[in-house]
Amino acid sequence: MIQKIFIFLLCFTIQCQILENKHTITPVEQNLYEEWAGLTDADPIHKREMDLSWNKLIQTRDTITTYLKTKEYNPKVKTVVYPFSGIDVLNLFSFYPNCDRYILFGLEDPGYPNKYGELSEKEKSIVKAGIRSLSDHLAGRNYFTYRKMKEETKKKELNGAYPVFVAFLKRMGKEIVDSNEETIVGKGIIYKGFTIQMYDSTLKKKESLTYFKIFLIGNEGVEGDGLYEYFSNLGEIGIFTKSAEYLFHGEKRKTFRDLLLKNVSFVVQDDSGFPIRLFPEELWKRFIYGRYEKSWNLSGAVIPEAQPELKSLSDRTNDSILPFPFGYGYLGTKDNRQSAVLVFEKNKSSE
Repeated sequence: MIQKIFIFLLCFTIQCQILENKHTITPVEQNLYEEWAGLTDADPIHKREMDLSWNKLIQTRDTITTYLKTKEYNPKVKTVVYPFSGIDVLNLFSFYPNCDRYILFGLEDPGYPNKYGELSEKEKSIVKAGIRSLSDHLAGRNYFTYRKMKEETKKKELNGAYPVFVAFLKRMGKEIVDSNEETIVGKGIIYKGFTIQMYDSTLKKKESLTYFKIFLIGNEGVEGDGLYEYFSNLGEIGIFTKSAEYLFHGEKRKTFRDLLLKNVSFVVQDDSGFPIRLFPEELWKRFIYGRYEKSWNLSGAVIPEAQPELKSLSDRTNDSILPFPFGYGYLGTKDNRQSAVLVFEKNKSSE
């Protein structure tokens, strides 16, 4: 009897903690989100500039969607993880439009809960300028640079990624229903983040987006470090990654890399994600959209592995040039001649 009472009290305490962290979106906040997204006439300059960048971004999304319909492309996973994501929700949802749960991590502070209501009008204008600057940055190249994201999100007025995520999701037609703070407790470290609950009126379904600030130094992904437990408990996942600075090349982050790949069944990436050697063709269906010529030795980034197998796959496939930029190939050519989307689908017989 005492044991039952203890279990009841424990469950009740956990439930109370969850309820305390839960935050219901108010009508005032809904108006605020519209303002961040530039969907109201309250700030004509912000609205006009957001319209310009998002007209281009939505055009890119529609181009990706139309292009994928010409391929045998059908990710069936319900949960997708985006390592080293920044605030790039547009590409994530373009390639995984039908998931229920989206989990991203990057180097930007979460910025949740947000203190926008306490700012002066001048400070609020700095927040909106940061949002549209990042929007324009993404529209120009279809990826973020870490330097630009750090420059904007580190400003004390913007104070993190949350307002940018919300503005971008609203621009994509997502209704923000709820939000709450998230934490992963590790050994001597707490990874902070947030979850946004959404409703997509076109798909007529609920979705959630979770973001964490996670900096991988190379020893993560072992039992008891919090990250191992969190990512192990996700079940079957898909992975999306691009412009990832080759951080999973080499062996420095092998433990965490193996943790992510343990339950993965579908991967979409550019060449800077996971090396193709991790997806042997006896276990995986391997596709390349566009053309791969070489990897890019970026200043300050991990030196990419040589991938002759990837070049061979590209040569055999001999696909046409992508109609949209994807990855670092755009850096050297300023067009899409060396943009390539890699798709790896696990064979059912190998699971």
